[in-house]
Amino acid sequence: MNHSINPEEASRRCGFTLVELLVSLTIATLLGAVSLAAFGKMRKISQGAVCANSLRQLGVATRLYLDDHRQVFFLYRRDIDEGTLWYFGLEPMSSIGKSEGERTLDMKSGPLAPYIEIAGRIETCPAFSYRDALTKPKFKGASFGYGFNQFLNYTDKEGGVGVNALKGVNALTIENPAKIIVFGDCAQVNRHQPPASLTNPMIEEYYQIDQSQKTIHFRHGARAQFVFLDGHVESMPMWPGTLETALRSANIGRITLQGSREYLQ
Repeated sequence: MNHSINPEEASRRCGFTLVELLVSLTIATLLGAVSLAAFGKMRKISQGAVCANSLRQLGVATRLYLDDHRQVFFLYRRDIDEGTLWYFGLEPMSSIGKSEGERTLDMKSGPLAPYIEIAGRIETCPAFSYRDALTKPKFKGASFGYGFNQFLNYTDKEGGVGVNALKGVNALTIENPAKIIVFGDCAQVNRHQPPASLTNPMIEEYYQIDQSQKTIHFRHGARAQFVFLDGHVESMPMWPGTLETALRSANIGRITLQGSREYLQ
């Protein structure tokens, strides 16, 4: 008996039909899309976790600082002989007046620096894209990427002017620490310092949270993260209608109505 198979029949048995090939390609494409979506979601979760941990460490460092300074907060900024001392580092006198992105910063000289060493490493928030074409740097390198509650400082009207009149609030006078933000995800839309302009708004780091400005950066799945005075970290959505429209894609706004001091004072 002749068991030979002709070439045409063998081709049909061993190969794919066009329909089978198209179905396989469709399945592979769908699996790839699902995998990419899952990877993107896991990446965002990871970024949020790193940010939350950094904020938690900042909260610990703040508590250590307060314990060593009679519960009085450090200042948002002040002028000293060496330059401008921000809460996140020293901008030396040689840096002041330089172009944006060329300013230098010594983060080891900030008021929290020795306490951060004890509390643990603080990572710059990975969800803030410093390399994005729409991002304008302030310094060579990044600062924390977090803003400080400006109401933890107050103005001493009887001494000094400007930033040199700032005084730290005593933490013991705050009735409900669980309701008061210390640090949170921050940024601003810059339209006045090159390379930013009115026609080319850019996003940059910002260092304060107050009752009026749109400086909260919703960079974690349309939410922003904050550490409160009691040490807990919380994720919050944007308050409706507060989006900074000069650069909608930056996703910057507020967590309360403009003028509200909730979570601040």
